[in-house]
Amino acid sequence: MDDLLNIPMLGKLEIVETYAYYDQPVLFSCKNAAGHLYLVVAADENDRHETWLYVGVSEERLNLIRSGAIDLHDAFADPEDGYLVQAIVPYDSQTEIQFDSIPPDQISEDMLPIPGERLNLKTNTLPVLSSPEEIAKFRRQEILHLTLNFVGVFGTEAPATALSQILGTLQNVINTVGMARFNLNQVTKRIRHKNQISLIGIGAGSFDIRLASTENADLFSHSDFGDTIEKFLELLNAGSDQDELKRLLGQLKQRVAKNYAKFLISLSESVCDTKLTWTSPKPDRGGTASLSESQMRETIEILQRIQAEPSSTFTVTGTLIGASLKSKKFDIRTSKKTFTGTIAEQAIATVRTARLSQTYTAELQEIHERNETTGEVTKTKYQLISLGSPR
Repeated sequence: MDDLLNIPMLGKLEIVETYAYYDQPVLFSCKNAAGHLYLVVAADENDRHETWLYVGVSEERLNLIRSGAIDLHDAFADPEDGYLVQAIVPYDSQTEIQFDSIPPDQISEDMLPIPGERLNLKTNTLPVLSSPEEIAKFRRQEILHLTLNFVGVFGTEAPATALSQILGTLQNVINTVGMARFNLNQVTKRIRHKNQISLIGIGAGSFDIRLASTENADLFSHSDFGDTIEKFLELLNAGSDQDELKRLLGQLKQRVAKNYAKFLISLSESVCDTKLTWTSPKPDRGGTASLSESQMRETIEILQRIQAEPSSTFTVTGTLIGASLKSKKFDIRTSKKTFTGTIAEQAIATVRTARLSQTYTAELQEIHERNETTGEVTKTKYQLISLGSPR
């Protein structure tokens, strides 16, 4: 093994990390005294000698290889320097080791790792970010540090589509929390300005995103954005506690529940867990919230149930002029209005035995659909909950 670490054209080497071991390291990284890195693999053997391949790698490329972004075959078949070093090591200790610098196209495919074979080690492939406390203090901005553990991603990169959905839904829920704080029925231009977040950095961790408030805090280090984030953090820290979620959402408007659910759905589709840390220019403010994969799923179900709760129920007396069990549709005409909508599961049995043109007392639920941008009611729907005896 010592002979493999003393290559005249590469210098005295020391192993940095071993990735595969069979009686001895057979796939490892090493570096020389000057700090140059090499990836080494046992390529071939016969009854006379072993053949080893050395490829020079930059720190960035080694990180990509470690994380699986570059497979082991391409690491050797497509070297950064355009060549490899081949070492033929005889079993006869009296025979000298033969070293050659060769281009990759002269290496037999049988000697290279199998295409698609990858390492999958957790790897920091982006720089560590600077202190959020320093940024918050000197720039007078609220700082959000979002850590995302993407499923199946071992480097500190992120799928662009998933990331855009997460950031977009995060901005939307922050806007609606800000709207609710000012007791408004829609997200105004002023609310968007006060609650706008800007991406100011990405870095190591799992996938770390540094976000900052666009609007600076005042001279007393207070900001409206900080008030909004404080409320949003309460929602995150409520986790899947149904009673606490209902209490918090009861203080806010209905759209907050809808947009918060969309944010969690965008996370759950690609992220196994997440953590949000808020750092404020005001020393006594800030906080942290974390959500696991199971908490996200449970919270989404709770939020969907909360949204599904009807706006109101009421009773009408009228003539049943239409009923279809196949499409689950009904029509009831009163002296003032005809109500059309869907039949709830619990009303199916009574509707099945009902007759058209008969007069019934019916219990209905009123459900409002709202414009996502303005929050205004755009359509009112009705659901038949129960149908009394004919009159």
